[in-house]
Amino acid sequence: MEKEQKKNKNYLQAAMLFLMIIVFPGGSWIYMNLGYNRSKTALAELQDYGHLPAFQLIGIKGSVDSSLVNGQMTLVAFVNPTLAETASRMEVLETLHRQFDERNDFKLLIHLPETTDLTNFQKKYKLEDDRQIYAVKGSTQTLGSLITNTYKTPDLPAAREPGSSVNFQTNTTADPNNYPYYILIDEKGKIRNYYHADRKADIERMVEHIALILPRDIEGDPRLRRDREL
Repeated sequence: MEKEQKKNKNYLQAAMLFLMIIVFPGGSWIYMNLGYNRSKTALAELQDYGHLPAFQLIGIKGSVDSSLVNGQMTLVAFVNPTLAETASRMEVLETLHRQFDERNDFKLLIHLPETTDLTNFQKKYKLEDDRQIYAVKGSTQTLGSLITNTYKTPDLPAAREPGSSVNFQTNTTADPNNYPYYILIDEKGKIRNYYHADRKADIERMVEHIALILPRDIEGDPRLRRDREL
C-alpha cells in the first residue's frame, strides 16, 4: 500500500511539473510549439455532460446543500473509507488541495457513506480546510440516486484518445461505495469531464484540465509557488 501511495504521488508531482515548465510559460518557444496544441486538445475534452445536481446531505456542521459550491470549480469524489484503494485516492486529493490551497474558487466535494465520522476522516487525510474541502455523507440510496440521475457511470477505456468524448455505461447499477471516478465541474455548474481515480493518465489529464479552466489569479497562481512541496 505504501508503495502504491508513493507511485501515485510521484506521477501527480510529474503532472504538476509538466504544467509549470511546459503548459504555463505562455511566452516560451516550447509552449508555442508544444503547449498550444496540447492545450487546444485538452480544451476539446472539456465538454458539457450535464449539471451539478441539487442535493441535501450531511456535513460536519449539519445539513448542507448544493449552494456550498455554487459558482465554484469543484472536483467531486465518492469515497468509501473501507476500500483498499482509498489511501492512494485520498493522496491525490490531498496533493490537489496543497497545490490549489490559495484558491477560494476551487473546491473538493467528497461524498462518503452515512456511517462515516466526518471529523476523524478529514483529520486522518489532512483535509480539515473547511474553506475549500467539503466532506458530506448520505445513505447509499441518496448517493446512488445522485449517480444514477445526474453523474452517471462513465465508460472510460484504459487508453483514452486525446480530444475524445466520454461515453457512459448502460444497465449498470450505481454503487456509491465503489465509484472510482473523479468528476470535474466548472464554475457554471457544468460537468466537464470524468477521470478514473486509479489511472495515471487520467490523473494527469485531470490536473491539466483544472489548470486550464481555473480562472487566472496572479497572486494565488500555482505557477508562482514553485517552492511549495507537491
